[in-house]
Amino acid sequence: MSDKPFISVSIKTLNEAECIEKTIDSIRNHIADYPHKIIVADSLSTDNTQQLASGKGVTVVSLTNPADRCCGVGHQLGYLYSEGEYLLLLDGDMELEDGFIAKGIEFLEKHREYAGVAGTVEMDGAANYEFKSRKQRIHKIYPLGDCGHLGGGGLYRRSAIEKIGYLTNRNLHGYEEAELGIRLHDAGYKLHRLDTPYFRHTSYTMPTLKMLQYRWKNGFLWASGELLRSAWGKSYFREALNIVKNEAVFTLYLLVLLLALLTFNGMVIGVALLPLLAFIALKTIKNRSLMNGLQSVMNLAVFSAGLIKGLTRPMRDPMTPPDSKVIHE
Repeated sequence: MSDKPFISVSIKTLNEAECIEKTIDSIRNHIADYPHKIIVADSLSTDNTQQLASGKGVTVVSLTNPADRCCGVGHQLGYLYSEGEYLLLLDGDMELEDGFIAKGIEFLEKHREYAGVAGTVEMDGAANYEFKSRKQRIHKIYPLGDCGHLGGGGLYRRSAIEKIGYLTNRNLHGYEEAELGIRLHDAGYKLHRLDTPYFRHTSYTMPTLKMLQYRWKNGFLWASGELLRSAWGKSYFREALNIVKNEAVFTLYLLVLLLALLTFNGMVIGVALLPLLAFIALKTIKNRSLMNGLQSVMNLAVFSAGLIKGLTRPMRDPMTPPDSKVIHE
């Protein structure tokens, strides 16, 4: 019998037929020395993701209600079918890097006060503004050392998740790892990002405008408002607000600008427009592109609209499991 800890791997998917086999293969290549269970938690893909994953011989589970689809439900679904001491979280467009599992477990075994650990992230070429911006800010998005949350997933201690009640919030169309992080910190745990490769990520290749339309349609842009709504009245609301402060500040600014426009006073409107023009100028200078400066404003404006939309959405009890079924075991 192995003296190594048992690991359950949750791979959340929605139409990941292009990458899912590579994702599973990368996990198997680097987890073979550990007792493990690989779970593909699918959100009712309309391509052949489920069939490809089943063909790889892993456990495949699926939502049964399309209305339950969102980023937050994926890993929570995987968690419901998991077992063992550790949970490894990946998306269906990621490939696990060599060596991360051993270093991650070594860290968590030595530091019992930590609930989770992640590593560095490698992104491919970015084809639209969102992923170009992510690539520019990759060290801020995935900071090394102790951190507030493990964006992109990580290796988590199961006992810590059991203590806080659920893994990821089934209501959230994004920020699910951030919400998990603030709940773990609120419970007294720490999180850490090692200076060792964790995964490679395949970016979306849609043009910028089409990407924004896609993000709105699938609800991703509503996530900042949903995060705030889910944290309202909780001891960690301030931490949630800090995570989405850019969207929140820009939303307030747009509301002020709207009020200024309604005054029909040229001086008031001019003063209200100055911060927006300054922001465009700074982004243009930083990126050496007026188009990028304008895209920054457009992105923030759409995210602000999403924040308002998210605030109006009803919240279900995150402890209530979504309806699901086993496709392959």
